[in-house]
Amino acid sequence: MVSKAERPEMIRPGMFGGIVSADTRRNVFDYHNEVLIRHEVPIDFVFIGDSITDMWDIETYFDGNNRRLVNRGIGGDMTPFVRRRFAADVVQLKPKYAVIKIGINNTWALDEWQPQNRKKPQQIHDEIVGDIQAMVQQAKEAGINPIVCSLLPTRIDTNKQTPERNELVIEINQSLKQFAKEEEIVYVDYHSAMTDEDRKTLRPGLANDGLHPHVLGYDIMAETLKSELNKQGIEI
Repeated sequence: MVSKAERPEMIRPGMFGGIVSADTRRNVFDYHNEVLIRHEVPIDFVFIGDSITDMWDIETYFDGNNRRLVNRGIGGDMTPFVRRRFAADVVQLKPKYAVIKIGINNTWALDEWQPQNRKKPQQIHDEIVGDIQAMVQQAKEAGINPIVCSLLPTRIDTNKQTPERNELVIEINQSLKQFAKEEEIVYVDYHSAMTDEDRKTLRPGLANDGLHPHVLGYDIMAETLKSELNKQGIEI
């Protein structure tokens, strides 16, 4: 137990520099993390990811069972930055479970107008899967149960790369599902529950912008997560 006159030792990943979405919430998260650590708050679930996690009102959906939930989503975040902040925003908080859903923002590298900045689908796939694998290993080494979640489909009609992006999302999800099976950890398949008849594109009526779910999309995600965790004997 830390003395009341002392501040706890804690991990602070610092700023990433340049224009990086992960910097936008860093100070807030550091202050919140310090309070949680200082008061030795038992945490059941940490949700970590990008804007889809950040904008999800997880307390409304899951707070009925006296579970302590912590949201560490950052709008615009990508896997390399989540991987770097994982020790600060998950591991040192010592939750029972870490819900990991990240990667769609990596795929904007398909849209780079300068060819030298563009990435091939395989490069993006390997980056996302590799970073998530590293996070899973960090969690397991710390005695935290990782829960890997699929990327969501998109439906951005004004974006020329939408068909290519949705194909890439399917391949990434297949790799994540296989990895979860090999590691004997939970995989949550939001994608299948949210696609249109083509099984690739986001179903109409779930997001205003074709990317970020509104309440109807989050309703599906919440039910999918609850259902999958219940199958594994995990209550949320």
